[in-house]
Amino acid sequence: MVKNDKGKPSKNRKVLKYGLIGLVSIFLLYNSFYVVSLDSRISKQVDGEAELLADMYLTERLPEVLASAPEPGALLQALTQEDADWGQYGKQTNIGNRYYFLVNGEGIVEEINDSFVRIKFGAGPEACSLRLATVYIFGNEIRDASGELRLEDVGELAKFNAISEIINKQVREQVVPAFLDAVQVGQRVSVQGAFALNKRLGITADFEVMPTQLQIITE
Repeated sequence: MVKNDKGKPSKNRKVLKYGLIGLVSIFLLYNSFYVVSLDSRISKQVDGEAELLADMYLTERLPEVLASAPEPGALLQALTQEDADWGQYGKQTNIGNRYYFLVNGEGIVEEINDSFVRIKFGAGPEACSLRLATVYIFGNEIRDASGELRLEDVGELAKFNAISEIINKQVREQVVPAFLDAVQVGQRVSVQGAFALNKRLGITADFEVMPTQLQIITE
């Protein structure tokens, strides 16, 4: 009797089939590692470029603008005027009511809290008392208030956001600690910083200034 092998795959076809499956598996596994490696390299490149841009901004571009920034009291008084053009004093990153401002002035320390230092600036009609953030230094106030660093200049949103994170971290780790170690109530201090306000809400009592430079004035 002759066996009928019709409909049964040959041994060679089975070997070929499983060989192809093995090759496809190896290919997919290799490319999964390649994608992870590529993503890692791109991430490191973005972080490196963001650090360079953040350093350049903090050491060169921002100080130039801060040198001519208004006193806190004078700025807030101008913003409370009925016909005040907030765009004349602050910057916007998109259409809306949120504005970013820079300030530069000297004041007297009134209170040292766990998360902020309250400082009184100015005298007479321009007197004001502001909270200076010392712990919760996040957001885009420092990056956006000068108008010197924009998304179109950076080109990538991920890099643009990374710049904010690096700037805020440097302030938290390099600017604030030395100041808190030495500052006392009643001392006169020099403050440079940034803050954001919503024009629709106006000037609220609890907004905080994000510092960029802090100095205790000794006479």
